Amino acid sequence: MWDFYRELKSGKLQCTACPRLCQLVDNEVGWCGARVRQGEKINPRTYGLIHGRLAEDPIEKKPLYHFFPGEKILSFGSYGCNLGCLHCQNYHISMQKEKSDISKLIKMSPNEIVKESLTRNMKLIASTYNEPMIAFEYVRDIANLAHDHNIKMVVVDNGYITRKLAEAFSSLIDAANIDIKGFSSDFYKEICDAPSWKPILRTCEIFHKQGVHLELTNLVIPTKNDSDDMIREMCEWICEKLSPLVPLHFSAFRPDYKLNHLPYTPIQTLEKAMKIAFNVGLKYVYIGNVPGHKGNHTYCHNCDKLVIKRERYYTNIIGLQQDFCSSCGTQLPVRV
Repeated sequence: MWDFYRELKSGKLQCTACPRLCQLVDNEVGWCGARVRQGEKINPRTYGLIHGRLAEDPIEKKPLYHFFPGEKILSFGSYGCNLGCLHCQNYHISMQKEKSDISKLIKMSPNEIVKESLTRNMKLIASTYNEPMIAFEYVRDIANLAHDHNIKMVVVDNGYITRKLAEAFSSLIDAANIDIKGFSSDFYKEICDAPSWKPILRTCEIFHKQGVHLELTNLVIPTKNDSDDMIREMCEWICEKLSPLVPLHFSAFRPDYKLNHLPYTPIQTLEKAMKIAFNVGLKYVYIGNVPGHKGNHTYCHNCDKLVIKRERYYTNIIGLQQDFCSSCGTQLPVRV
């Protein structure tokens, strides 16, 4: 089940973990920089290697607003990515794919990761900062060990994986934030160096159908993916193919990497996107990277009462009884 490669008539091995379907000769590294052919197998060369140190992040930083709000989450990342986003804010690790870079990583086994979570009395672990699924074996092994100790496994993911890998992981992870970077193939070709955005949508559908707690992020980039039509089409798709209750985070862009010539996202653009989303029918829409904005708070979708208040990364649950609104009794899509 976990052999994500196949042998071709040419003698090459084709990686089937992501839609790039790299064809590799022996010792050749895939486009992502993290998978390498070794003899008759394709292995993750970053297995057990993390960048920097383990971090204790607020769960809201992922961002996950409806999954154990206010909790801390043990977070780690590595090197490499299977997209080439021009605006990547973690490009110093995601775009470094040479062996010399990888040799600088810190080694931590899945058992050490889970043990650290237990030592710190944390019940959530996240694979984040770079694309988790390019070293999916590492995430798989951590998830299996974590679940033995009632620890939840989270991925912050670009969704650019094959159907087979998405289906395999839908029973292993507890929550995911998937970044829908834009809603057209043209955007993904120009900005992300990927031929299509359809695999991302498919991953979202599979995760949601299989019961993974799913939240979505859309980083709104001026002149690139901020048109009313694109935002409306994305929101309509979420309502139709997923659920109006799936949280959507519109996040403010800051100039970085190869798009540092573009301006910051105006707050008015984010508020307009939020309005479009609500008009389409989404019930939980947020504005990210704008501290102090009321778009950070959670309101009951039935009575509109404030139930979770957020000030930067300080979270105050003020209107929930378990996962029910304390004002009107409506069950909300929040894991607490």
